[in-house]
Parts: sequence; C-alpha cells; structure tokens
Amino acid sequence: MNTLFQDLRYALRTLRKRVGFTTVAVTMLALGIGINTAVFSVINSALFKGWPLVQRNDRIVQITTNRGSVNFPDFEDWRSQARSFQGIALIRGDHRTLSDGAGTPETHYTTAVSPNMFRLLGVKPVLGRDFSTSDEQPGAPAVIILRYEVWANRFGANPGIIGKTVRVDGVPSTVIGVMPKGFSFAYPWRQDLWAPLVPPAGARSRETPWGGPYAFARLTDGATIESARAEMETIGRRLASAYPGTNHDVAPVVKGFDDWFIGEGARTLYKGMWAAVGFVLLIVCANVANLLIAHATGRSREIAIRLALGAGRWRIIRQFLIESMTLAMLGGVAGWCIAVIAVRIYALAQLNDDVLRFTIDHRAAGYLIAITACTGILTGVVSATRVTELNINSASRNFSRQHLSSLFVSAEMVLAIVLLAGAGVITRSFLNVYRADMGVDKQKVLMMALGMVPDRYPTPESWIPFFRELTSRLEAIPGVESAGVGAVPTEDVRRVAYELPEVPHGKEQRPAVAEIVASTGYFRTLGARIVNGRGFADSDRASSLPVAIVNQQFAERNWAGQNPVGKRLRPLPGTPGKEPRPWLTVVGVVSNIIQNDRTRQAFEPLVYVPFEQHPGGGEFVFVRTGVAPDSVAAAVRRQVYNLDPNLPVSNLMPLSERLDRNYGFERNIATLFLFFSAVALLLASVGLYASISHSVSIRVQEIGVRVAIGATSRDILTLIFRQGILPVGTGLTIGLAASFALNGVLKALLVGVSPADPIAMIAASALLVLCAALGCWIPARRATRVDPVVALKYQ
Repeated sequence: MNTLFQDLRYALRTLRKRVGFTTVAVTMLALGIGINTAVFSVINSALFKGWPLVQRNDRIVQITTNRGSVNFPDFEDWRSQARSFQGIALIRGDHRTLSDGAGTPETHYTTAVSPNMFRLLGVKPVLGRDFSTSDEQPGAPAVIILRYEVWANRFGANPGIIGKTVRVDGVPSTVIGVMPKGFSFAYPWRQDLWAPLVPPAGARSRETPWGGPYAFARLTDGATIESARAEMETIGRRLASAYPGTNHDVAPVVKGFDDWFIGEGARTLYKGMWAAVGFVLLIVCANVANLLIAHATGRSREIAIRLALGAGRWRIIRQFLIESMTLAMLGGVAGWCIAVIAVRIYALAQLNDDVLRFTIDHRAAGYLIAITACTGILTGVVSATRVTELNINSASRNFSRQHLSSLFVSAEMVLAIVLLAGAGVITRSFLNVYRADMGVDKQKVLMMALGMVPDRYPTPESWIPFFRELTSRLEAIPGVESAGVGAVPTEDVRRVAYELPEVPHGKEQRPAVAEIVASTGYFRTLGARIVNGRGFADSDRASSLPVAIVNQQFAERNWAGQNPVGKRLRPLPGTPGKEPRPWLTVVGVVSNIIQNDRTRQAFEPLVYVPFEQHPGGGEFVFVRTGVAPDSVAAAVRRQVYNLDPNLPVSNLMPLSERLDRNYGFERNIATLFLFFSAVALLLASVGLYASISHSVSIRVQEIGVRVAIGATSRDILTLIFRQGILPVGTGLTIGLAASFALNGVLKALLVGVSPADPIAMIAASALLVLCAALGCWIPARRATRVDPVVALKYQ
C-alpha cells in the first residue's frame, strides 16, 4: 500500500512539473468523457427510462391494427381472450377546452382512457382517487383527473380542487384527482387532462367505426413481445373468421416499448449519435496515448536506469498506469461539469418535448466512472507496454516511435472521416427537408387554432357565422392582407375515397385522397396559385351547387390532357350502408401544396372543399401580413375575444415557427453530428500535429545533417509532409470504405440523399486533408528553420 501511495505522489509531482502536457491531456479527456456522458444521459432518458413514474416501462406494449386504430368490439375481445397481458387499456386523445369561470378558457390535450389505465402503469394520484369501473358506464357523471402542472398553474395547487366542478368542452365535470408531478403518458402528446372512456350507444356494434387510436398493455411475468405478438395474431385470425364482414382484413399490431415510445427512426439516430461520441472518445484515447509515449521519451534514460537497477516490468507499468489514471480522473471531474452543462443546453433546445426528462442520474454517473476508468487503463497500458520494451542500449539513443505514432494517427483519421461523412449525409438530408418547396409562402403568415366549445357551437354548421365574421374582422386589422381557414401544410389530414363517373372502380380499388376544408381566403393567405378556373367564392354556400378544387397532382393523375374544370367527383362514405355525399363539381385547380408528408418531398393528390359547405375538421386560422406576424398577434387575439370571450386560442405563432418546430429533433441531431465531427476533426488534427512535432524534435540532428549537405527548405517540407500524409492517406482510404458501410444503417432515415453521397464524401475528405495539411505544415515550417550548426550539437 505504501508503494502505491509513493507511486501516486510521484505521478502527481511529474504531472505538476509538466503543466502544458497535463493541461492538454486533461482537456482532451474532459472533452471526450464529457460529451460521451452527456449523450448517454440523453439516450438514457429517451431509450431506457421512458415515461417518468411509470413502473417498468420495458414491459409496456402498444397494440393497434394495420388500419391504424382499434375498434371497440375488437378491444373487448382482446381484453377477454389475451393471456399475455396483465391488462389492456384503450386510449382516445383529443383537444378539449377547459373553463371554470375563474380565467380565460384553455385548450388542453385530453385523453379518454379505460379505468384501469393508471393501475396498469403503477401510478396513483397524489390527490383524490383513480377512475373506477362505474365511471365508464353510459350516463355516469362526468369526471376528470388533472395533470399536476395544470393543477398548479391553473388552480394554484389548491387541494380543495377535488370535488369541484369545471367545464370540459362545456360539459360539467367533477375533478376527482391530480396526478404526480412530471407524470405524462401516451408520448409524444403531453397529457393535461384524463377522462374515463365511455363508449357511446352504438360503439359495441362492429359496423360502427368507433374506438381508440391504440390500446396499450402490460406484459405478464414470463411473457415476451414475441409471444404476445404471436398470440394477438392468432386472436386476429380468429376474429376474422368469426366476423368476415368487418374483420377479414384486420390484423393486430404489437409494438415493443422502444418502437412505441421513441420510434425506430429516432432510436437509430440516438444510437448513431452514441457511436459518434464513442469514436470521439477513441480519438481522445489515441491522442493521450501518443502524448504519454512522447512524454515517456524524455524519461527514457530514467526508465532504463530503473530497469538496470532491478525495477520490475510490472512496477514500471504500474507507474504509468497510475499516471494515466490520474489524468483520466482529472478529465472525468472536468468532463462531469461539461456533461451537466451540455445536457441542460440540450434539454432547453427540445422546445416541443414536455415528456422526456433530460437529466444526469446515477446511471450516467456510473457510465462516466466506467469510461473514465477504461480510458485511463487503455491509455496507460498502451504507453507503459511501449516504454518497457526499451533496454539500456536503446535508451542511450532517441528511440523511434514513428510506426506506433503513425498507427495512432491513421486510426484517428479513420474515425474522423467516418464522423465527417456521417454528419455530411445527415446534414444534407435535413437540408433537403428544410429547404423543400412546400408550395406555400410561409413567411409573414400568422396562424392560430380555435377550440370550438360544443355547448356554444353544437354543430359544425353553427361555426359558419363565427368564422365568416372573424375573417372579415381580421382582414380589417392594419397590416393584415388576407385571412383564411384550412389545414397546416405538411401535417396530416384525413383521406377520403373518391369515385369519378368516367373511371369505374371496384370499391376496394378506389384510392383514398386527402380532403381539406378551406375557406375563401385560404389559398391567397398561404400564397398558393389558382392555375385554372377559380378559387372558392362567397357564393359557395350550403344552398349552392356543391363544388371542389383539386390540386395539379390530382388533375394530372385523373384528367391528364383534359380540362378539369367542370369535371365531377364524389366522396364515398367511410361507414358501410351510409349514403354517399353529393357529387362535387370541380371549379378550379390550385398549385400543389405538401400535405401528409413530413419529409416535404412528394406532392400527393388533394381535394379541397369550401368551408361553408363542409364546416368541420381542424379549426386553424391563417393571417397573411405585410408586417412582422408577431406585431399583429395581440390584435388577432383581441378580435377573437371580442367575438367570443370564452373561446380558447392556442398555437398563436408564425407559420414558419410551427413548421420549423416539426423538425426540431432532426435539426438538433444534425447539429450534434456536425459538432461531434468538428471535435473529432480538431482532435485528429491536434494528434497529427503532436506526432509530427515530436518527430521533428527527435530528428533535429538528422534534419541538420540534411541541411548541411545541401537539402533545401522544399526538401525538408517534402520529408515532413511525406511522414504526415502517409498515415492520413491510409486513414482516409479505410475511413471512406467504413463510411459506405456504416452510413447504410442510416439509409431509411435519409431524405433525398444516398448513404454514399459523393458531395458529402468529397467535402469530408477535402476538409480532413486540409486540416491534416495544416497539422503538418506548422512543424514542417519549424523544421526548415533548423540551424545545422545548432542541430549538430543537439543532445
């Protein structure tokens, strides 16, 4: 033990004497360990911890169908027949308006759930009670449970809220509970209110398409996702045989926690990010090992003497291990500070993520300790093994470390080019999405969503006078050019099957086409063009001829070479036996707008119907301004209040901000990949510089001799550059080959770019070569200034 403390004190004295070496090594270690811990903390929150407060997230599965939603009778059959689950709950989410007479109405995402939901999750309310089976009975008094944050912000954390009556979409509802702070479920939507799922009268009929977007269940002990999936497929076939009229093409789909919670694409990106910082840490290890070997060069005589005096090989190795572990511990402490700051910055950047809690916990602390120890041991073993190969005779000379150093440099270059190429294709993919033509002019457009309270607006037809008056008032605001009602570009809208009189199809062959309800000023407000016919007019009302406008894609697909104006089409009912809607006459063709496509790459056929003939759908209002959109936001809100002071306004923001938020995750990931690749490039360049610089320092006599016998500055530059560029070329060749393979993992996530994108590869290679050349040039210039007289006297 005393010997160990002696070695530790000696290591501290040695590192304190070489302040420059210690500072550089600790800084590199802190950077590598810090960003690795930060990324692990993010991945830990997204992939491992899951929903806060939920017990054993990994045992939760999602159950939906190939149709995209779950019908209530199917849900009941699953619940009674499945044996792989402790229980199954159904979820239906919707935006609803909360009002209580104490403040302005607010729109909250409200989830109707089976009464056993919270018990399956293992979470209890902190105030009040859970749902009971009596709450889901038809005719039962309406009750709700509040999210903790809603209770604190709206009701001042008043414990007396239990038993109070509020109005949800105008329906008096009793508050029976408050969930714990930070609890949310059904990611990615933040849940603000929970209500019991009460099936309407006709919901138990299989012919009635009523149910939830999905169900969730908890696996029983011993059950696996694979066994649960096999059982649900068996139940699905059994129901298809028993009910061929409604279930012949219905197949249950069971998703594990990872696929459900975070999604396959996001999981791949997170793991790719983890691999990227792992590469950065390996570069750090290579650099520190190189530095330690260079540091040991100056101590070669000391080590040789210690060996000659009888010091054992293990004693020398232990001394270097203690020095490297000391450096690693110092780097780990500094890395912890870097990780804390980085995680906080990342958490603040997640503007639309209110579910994940990006924090550093005991797992992250354990991870930091583990990689710190591994880094210290790895760099110590490599350097100690190399140094103890020396003997007394070799120590009398400046021993060569060029081959090992070149190997380290080549490895760093391989890792750097892989990161650069990966960051290049991810960035180009993001830019392809971000810069894509959406068919609209998103600049200087303000948008908002209105929650139409059912007790004041019981039918969609009752919305018409309100929106007619609202758009008129909005257009009268100074600085406002036009206003309209419709759908948010790129976001999902419902699809409806259409039939054309001139194109007979079987029912199963009729394609579903996105249908959008739009007001008169919608196209003008978004900057879309009417390329044929006319737009919607004030005369297109319920009593007039049913009309529609199609986009160019729809017209080209169905009436290529013909004039679409005057053609007819008819939407088909989604429910069997229901009468189809009237035939619609096409009065115009509008330019293409991206819809139902987050990648913004494809224009799909769209049908627009006038709001006054088909009121309903998402109540998004758009306002085009001649000034900054934010400058008229208060006036827009005031006009809504003047018309109806009880109507909640949400998502009041510039359209450009809304569209940018939809890609916040991809933007953050692309930014992080660029940052990691920049760090890797910097570290690799520093490693190359250190290697060449040290090589120059131990070859001073050789360079002096070369100069003395007539070598020119160009000859010396060529000599040094050849030594540096050779490992760079080797690393570049191997790294590009590795990039082709590794980038293939990202293929499914890339938009409009190949994993082997030549632009990304060429740019990455050029950047690496440029930085490598700079790393060689600085010591090479110093070598050309060697005085042969001084050099021949060196050492």
